[in-house]
Amino acid sequence: MPHDVKIYPGVGHGFMNDHAPRDQTLLLRFLARVSGTRYDEAATVDARRRIVAFFDEHLRGSPADQE
Repeated sequence: MPHDVKIYPGVGHGFMNDHAPRDQTLLLRFLARVSGTRYDEAATVDARRRIVAFFDEHLRGSPADQE
């Protein structure tokens, strides 16, 4: 099965979470602080680009399928 895996050194879980702290509940802010979860813009941009490319390649049907 096709796959694409990349590890971003120094980037923790939830690195794509760019929600403003005021939009998060107290519990989510606490868990983020304890776990070291932080938004990482460079990793997010790369990951989103890779996700879209993977979906385009493997989930999009051929032009004949879209008619």
